[in-house]
Amino acid sequence: MGTTEVGAVFTAAGLLAIVYPLALAYFLKRRLRTNGRVFFIGCTMFLASLIRTPLNNFGSQFILFANLGNATMALLYLFPSITAGVFEEGARYIAYRFLVKDHTLENGLMYGAGHGGIESIFLVGAGVLSVGVILLTNPSSLPPAQLAVIIATPLHLPFVGLYERVMAIFIQIGLSLMVLESFRKRDYRYLAAAILLHVAIDFVALITLSYGILYAEMAITGFALGLGYWSLEKYRAEKLQSERPTLG
Repeated sequence: MGTTEVGAVFTAAGLLAIVYPLALAYFLKRRLRTNGRVFFIGCTMFLASLIRTPLNNFGSQFILFANLGNATMALLYLFPSITAGVFEEGARYIAYRFLVKDHTLENGLMYGAGHGGIESIFLVGAGVLSVGVILLTNPSSLPPAQLAVIIATPLHLPFVGLYERVMAIFIQIGLSLMVLESFRKRDYRYLAAAILLHVAIDFVALITLSYGILYAEMAITGFALGLGYWSLEKYRAEKLQSERPTLG
């Protein structure tokens, strides 16, 4: 396979990973009349949650040098899963507490689109797109060994990454609504549930990835469908409640 074909595939997958969350935000703004500002708050708070990265690096090094035997791999998966759950759900809580004062489900959907959308843009879109552009314009600028690895990459893999980000956005929207419920119902158990579920999703994804990317994608899809269905039913129930005539 030549650099042009591979570059075209990488470019297409990268562009879609960037365009999809932006198109979703536009759709939510037009269809649900939400404030676009909430999308950018979601983007910002996800980036803020990445302050956990040095902690993850320190924790991983500590676990590796602690000589914990058979528990080492499980802890290497569990530790970043815990920090992701605490920091990302904590970021959502702070956003709803101080930045998004109107706790409507529509704003929760838009916030989740921003939180998951910037993750798609940065984790997949920007990197995959840049590789595609380099392959199309100046492949000789890459070291020969790196170029050989990229060209040997199965053409479906960039789109697997795109698919994962689409599923991840469903998950992020569901978790965003779950944290929002802790304010709407004044019940912190929703926040605790969101943290625990986030930890479980990341931990299961990492464990299954060690058996193969197909298993990881199946696990992520299962969580995404579950949270997506829960979010849709919650939104439908609220709309039906608001449209029900009031007896005078």
